Amino acid sequence: MRRIVTTQALVYGINDVAELESASKKVQSIYNKALAMLIRYLPQTVSHGLTPEASTTPQRISEHQGVFQKWIHAPKGWKCVGYEWQTDIETSMEQKHRINGKLQSMILQMVIWSQFEEIILFHPFLGQDAFYTGEELETISSYFIPTYMSDAPLIELGKLIKKHNIAIPIYQELIPLPSLVIQSGGTLLQGIWMTGVNMQHEDFQGISPYIKEQNGYKTFVEVMIN
Repeated sequence: MRRIVTTQALVYGINDVAELESASKKVQSIYNKALAMLIRYLPQTVSHGLTPEASTTPQRISEHQGVFQKWIHAPKGWKCVGYEWQTDIETSMEQKHRINGKLQSMILQMVIWSQFEEIILFHPFLGQDAFYTGEELETISSYFIPTYMSDAPLIELGKLIKKHNIAIPIYQELIPLPSLVIQSGGTLLQGIWMTGVNMQHEDFQGISPYIKEQNGYKTFVEVMIN
């Protein structure tokens, strides 16, 4: 569920927006590259929940009208925590997204992080054959969250763990999430401050900040760039 609040705006620095624009393009390119690889070699891993129909044919992200990336401003900077499909891009912040996209998003996050760690470990032996370029590896290191199908790696590192309740177990490092309270129509709304980034064919279309409440509501708010 989602709704829009226009009585209060969240302020973003111009440097934050510039970083999100640059980073979201790089992240989307990595998403597309990894998904294309999975579709070619392991199509069954990304055939779950791609469309509202029971389709078993995966599609490239770039074939869709748009993607809604989900970002948080963590203590160590901006992190992309996943995406949702957009079936419609409108000038308002109201968006409709494909259902069951979280499963594919989490699988992709896990695959990308697994590839990243293997490339970093075996880079001296891979030479020029590594799947990701040096710039792409820097992007993954900077903007992705460690994601696994087992909690063992995170336990070994002494990290806090977040388990996603989806069809298969996916574990991520638990990142402290920024909380926010705003007032709307005399009512206080409290939740996690998230930043949606609207993408279309790897092109940045702007940001849509929102508060994710405990009941699942996404309350979109206006944005002010300072």
